[in-house]
Amino acid sequence: MDGQCPTLDPGVTYLDDEGAPTALYRVVGRRLSAATEAYWLDALNAAVPTAIREHAPGRTSRSLRVARAFTGYQHYELARSLPAAVTGRTDLVVAPNVGALYADGDVPEHEADTMVEATLALLGELADALALPVVLTATEYRDRVRSVADRTVEAERTRAGLRFDGESVRTDVYWHKWGFQTTIPYWVDLLGASESEPVWTEPEAVVPGV
Repeated sequence: MDGQCPTLDPGVTYLDDEGAPTALYRVVGRRLSAATEAYWLDALNAAVPTAIREHAPGRTSRSLRVARAFTGYQHYELARSLPAAVTGRTDLVVAPNVGALYADGDVPEHEADTMVEATLALLGELADALALPVVLTATEYRDRVRSVADRTVEAERTRAGLRFDGESVRTDVYWHKWGFQTTIPYWVDLLGASESEPVWTEPEAVVPGV
Protein backbone atom coordinates (compact mmCIF):
# COMPACT_ATOMS: atom_id res chain seq x y z
CA MET A 1 0.00 0.00 0.00
CA ASP A 2 1.36 3.45 -0.95
CA GLY A 3 -0.51 5.35 1.76
CA GLN A 4 -3.78 5.47 -0.14
CA CYS A 5 -3.90 2.56 -2.57
CA PRO A 6 -4.01 -1.21 -2.01
CA THR A 7 -1.57 -3.53 -3.69
CA LEU A 8 -2.95 -6.42 -5.71
CA ASP A 9 -2.15 -10.01 -4.83
CA PRO A 10 -2.70 -12.98 -7.17
CA GLY A 11 -6.31 -14.14 -7.15
CA VAL A 12 -9.65 -12.42 -7.59
CA THR A 13 -10.19 -9.08 -5.85
CA TYR A 14 -13.70 -7.64 -5.71
CA LEU A 15 -13.42 -3.87 -5.52
CA ASP A 16 -16.65 -2.48 -4.08
CA ASP A 17 -16.35 1.00 -5.57
CA GLU A 18 -19.95 2.19 -5.25
CA GLY A 19 -19.78 5.90 -4.58
CA ALA A 20 -16.05 6.03 -5.41
CA PRO A 21 -15.86 5.87 -9.23
CA THR A 22 -12.18 6.83 -9.42
CA ALA A 23 -11.05 4.01 -7.13
CA LEU A 24 -10.66 1.47 -9.94
CA TYR A 25 -8.54 3.84 -12.02
CA ARG A 26 -6.23 4.46 -9.09
CA VAL A 27 -5.86 0.76 -8.26
CA VAL A 28 -5.21 -0.19 -11.88
CA GLY A 29 -3.01 2.83 -12.63
CA ARG A 30 -0.66 2.07 -9.73
CA ARG A 31 -0.29 -1.52 -10.96
CA LEU A 32 0.55 -0.79 -14.59
CA SER A 33 4.14 -1.13 -15.67
CA ALA A 34 5.93 -0.56 -18.96
CA ALA A 35 7.62 -3.95 -18.48
CA THR A 36 4.32 -5.87 -18.34
CA GLU A 37 0.90 -5.89 -19.96
CA ALA A 38 -2.63 -5.79 -18.60
CA TYR A 39 -6.04 -6.69 -20.04
CA TRP A 40 -9.23 -4.73 -19.41
CA LEU A 41 -12.51 -6.47 -20.30
CA ASP A 42 -14.79 -3.47 -20.53
CA ALA A 43 -18.53 -3.12 -19.91
CA LEU A 44 -20.66 0.03 -19.75
CA ASN A 45 -17.75 2.08 -21.16
CA ALA A 46 -15.85 2.02 -17.87
CA ALA A 47 -12.48 2.27 -19.65
CA VAL A 48 -12.08 6.04 -19.80
CA PRO A 49 -8.62 6.78 -21.32
CA THR A 50 -8.16 10.16 -19.64
CA ALA A 51 -9.02 8.75 -16.20
CA ILE A 52 -6.66 5.80 -16.66
CA ARG A 53 -3.80 8.04 -17.83
CA GLU A 54 -4.37 10.40 -14.91
CA HIS A 55 -3.60 7.64 -12.43
CA ALA A 56 -0.96 5.72 -14.40
CA PRO A 57 2.66 6.85 -13.99
CA GLY A 58 4.36 8.15 -17.12
CA ARG A 59 3.40 6.34 -20.30
CA THR A 60 2.56 3.02 -18.66
CA SER A 61 -1.09 3.30 -19.70
CA ARG A 62 0.08 2.05 -23.10
CA SER A 63 0.63 -1.38 -21.53
CA LEU A 64 -3.14 -1.74 -21.05
CA ARG A 65 -5.11 -3.69 -23.68
CA VAL A 66 -8.82 -2.82 -23.72
CA ALA A 67 -11.58 -4.95 -25.27
CA ARG A 68 -15.04 -3.38 -25.17
CA ALA A 69 -18.25 -5.40 -24.96
CA PHE A 70 -21.65 -3.87 -25.63
CA THR A 71 -23.82 -6.96 -25.13
CA GLY A 72 -23.75 -9.91 -22.77
CA TYR A 73 -22.90 -12.23 -25.64
CA GLN A 74 -19.92 -10.09 -26.65
CA HIS A 75 -18.71 -9.98 -23.05
CA TYR A 76 -18.98 -13.75 -22.76
CA GLU A 77 -16.99 -14.36 -25.95
CA LEU A 78 -14.31 -11.84 -24.95
CA ALA A 79 -13.97 -13.53 -21.57
CA ARG A 80 -13.58 -16.89 -23.28
CA SER A 81 -10.82 -15.43 -25.48
CA LEU A 82 -8.75 -14.20 -22.54
CA PRO A 83 -6.83 -17.47 -21.85
CA ALA A 84 -5.48 -17.40 -25.41
CA ALA A 85 -4.61 -13.69 -25.19
CA VAL A 86 -2.62 -13.56 -21.96
CA THR A 87 1.12 -14.18 -22.07
CA GLY A 88 4.01 -14.49 -19.66
CA ARG A 89 4.15 -10.69 -19.57
CA THR A 90 0.54 -10.35 -18.39
CA ASP A 91 0.43 -8.89 -14.91
CA LEU A 92 -3.21 -7.90 -14.45
CA VAL A 93 -6.75 -8.59 -15.69
CA VAL A 94 -9.54 -6.09 -15.01
CA ALA A 95 -13.27 -6.67 -15.55
CA PRO A 96 -15.39 -3.74 -14.33
CA ASN A 97 -19.18 -4.04 -14.16
CA VAL A 98 -18.60 -7.72 -14.78
CA GLY A 99 -22.24 -8.82 -14.62
CA ALA A 100 -23.96 -5.74 -15.99
CA LEU A 101 -24.40 -6.77 -19.63
CA TYR A 102 -25.80 -10.17 -18.70
CA ALA A 103 -28.60 -8.42 -16.82
CA ASP A 104 -29.60 -6.57 -19.98
CA GLY A 105 -32.96 -7.47 -21.50
CA ASP A 106 -31.29 -8.87 -24.63
CA VAL A 107 -30.10 -11.92 -22.68
CA PRO A 108 -32.78 -14.32 -21.40
CA GLU A 109 -32.53 -14.79 -17.64
CA HIS A 110 -31.78 -18.52 -17.78
CA GLU A 111 -28.91 -17.84 -20.21
CA ALA A 112 -27.67 -14.85 -18.24
CA ASP A 113 -27.23 -16.81 -15.01
CA THR A 114 -25.27 -19.54 -16.81
CA MET A 115 -23.08 -17.03 -18.64
CA VAL A 116 -22.29 -15.11 -15.46
CA GLU A 117 -21.33 -18.31 -13.66
CA ALA A 118 -19.12 -19.39 -16.56
CA THR A 119 -17.44 -15.98 -16.85
CA LEU A 120 -16.67 -15.74 -13.14
CA ALA A 121 -15.39 -19.33 -13.09
CA LEU A 122 -13.11 -18.63 -16.06
CA LEU A 123 -11.67 -15.47 -14.48
CA GLY A 124 -11.06 -17.35 -11.23
CA GLU A 125 -9.34 -20.23 -12.99
CA LEU A 126 -7.22 -17.76 -14.97
CA ALA A 127 -6.12 -16.06 -11.75
CA ASP A 128 -5.23 -19.39 -10.13
CA ALA A 129 -3.48 -20.95 -13.12
CA LEU A 130 -1.23 -17.96 -13.85
CA ALA A 131 -1.03 -16.46 -10.33
CA LEU A 132 -2.54 -13.28 -11.74
CA PRO A 133 -4.36 -10.47 -9.96
CA VAL A 134 -7.88 -10.19 -11.38
CA VAL A 135 -9.88 -7.13 -10.32
CA LEU A 136 -13.67 -7.12 -10.59
CA THR A 137 -16.30 -4.49 -9.91
CA ALA A 138 -20.02 -5.14 -10.17
CA THR A 139 -23.23 -3.22 -10.67
CA GLU A 140 -25.27 -6.43 -11.03
CA TYR A 141 -24.79 -9.90 -9.50
CA ARG A 142 -22.82 -8.28 -6.68
CA ASP A 143 -23.48 -11.02 -4.15
CA ARG A 144 -22.33 -13.66 -6.61
CA VAL A 145 -19.19 -11.72 -7.51
CA ARG A 146 -18.38 -11.17 -3.83
CA SER A 147 -18.84 -14.87 -3.08
CA VAL A 148 -16.34 -16.04 -5.70
CA ALA A 149 -13.70 -13.41 -4.90
CA ASP A 150 -10.65 -14.28 -2.82
CA ARG A 151 -10.86 -10.91 -1.11
CA THR A 152 -13.01 -7.78 -1.02
CA VAL A 153 -11.74 -4.21 -0.84
CA GLU A 154 -14.21 -1.46 0.01
CA ALA A 155 -13.58 1.96 -1.56
CA GLU A 156 -15.12 5.12 -0.20
CA ARG A 157 -14.76 8.74 -1.22
CA THR A 158 -14.13 10.98 1.78
CA ARG A 159 -13.33 14.65 2.19
CA ALA A 160 -9.69 13.72 2.76
CA GLY A 161 -9.50 11.48 -0.33
CA LEU A 162 -10.13 7.88 -1.32
CA ARG A 163 -10.36 5.43 1.57
CA PHE A 164 -9.71 1.72 1.05
CA ASP A 165 -10.60 -0.94 3.57
CA GLY A 166 -10.16 -4.70 3.31
CA GLU A 167 -8.78 -7.78 4.99
CA SER A 168 -5.16 -6.70 4.49
CA VAL A 169 -5.48 -3.02 3.59
CA ARG A 170 -6.60 0.09 5.42
CA THR A 171 -6.03 3.71 4.46
CA ASP A 172 -4.53 5.47 7.48
CA VAL A 173 -2.72 8.30 5.68
CA TYR A 174 -4.07 10.61 3.00
CA TRP A 175 -1.36 12.22 0.86
CA HIS A 176 -1.87 15.59 -0.78
CA LYS A 177 0.30 18.02 -2.71
CA TRP A 178 0.62 20.16 0.41
CA GLY A 179 1.51 17.27 2.72
CA PHE A 180 -0.41 14.45 4.34
CA GLN A 181 -3.28 13.89 6.75
CA THR A 182 -3.20 11.12 9.34
CA THR A 183 -5.90 9.18 11.20
CA ILE A 184 -6.18 7.83 14.74
CA PRO A 185 -5.46 4.19 13.65
CA TYR A 186 -2.22 5.45 12.06
CA TRP A 187 -0.96 6.79 15.38
CA VAL A 188 -2.16 3.72 17.28
CA ASP A 189 -0.13 1.51 14.94
CA LEU A 190 2.85 3.83 15.21
CA LEU A 191 2.89 4.46 18.95
CA GLY A 192 0.66 1.74 20.37
CA ALA A 193 -2.49 2.09 22.41
CA SER A 194 -2.33 3.21 26.01
CA GLU A 195 -3.26 0.47 28.51
CA SER A 196 -4.20 2.98 31.22
CA GLU A 197 -7.39 4.97 31.43
CA PRO A 198 -7.05 8.62 30.43
CA VAL A 199 -6.81 11.01 33.37
CA TRP A 200 -8.69 14.29 33.10
CA THR A 201 -7.54 17.21 35.27
CA GLU A 202 -8.70 20.77 35.72
CA PRO A 203 -6.54 23.36 33.94
CA GLU A 204 -4.28 25.34 36.22
CA ALA A 205 -5.32 28.89 36.98
CA VAL A 206 -3.33 31.62 35.28
CA VAL A 207 -2.66 34.63 37.51
CA PRO A 208 -2.15 37.85 35.55
CA GLY A 209 1.24 39.42 36.14
CA VAL A 210 2.80 36.30 37.63
